[in-house]
Amino acid sequence: MISIPFYTVLFAYLIFLCIFVIFSLINFYHIIATSSLTFVSFTITFLVFALTILTLYFTWQIISQVNWSQNLILFDTNWF
Repeated sequence: MISIPFYTVLFAYLIFLCIFVIFSLINFYHIIATSSLTFVSFTITFLVFALTILTLYFTWQIISQVNWSQNLILFDTNWF
């Protein structure tokens, strides 16, 4: 049986969040640096920020109920 601890999924999610934050900061810097501070850019940035906060909140609600000490079975010979 091949299994990994379930919290490795949490680490992968954390890496994804770090990459997302880096791209968000680059995007925000690009808006400021190019002086494209228009109503449309503000609205889209606000919507993306609000949806990010909502997604993080609902993700936190879901992952707080998970038992992270369990094993995630990747392959088991009894499946055949």
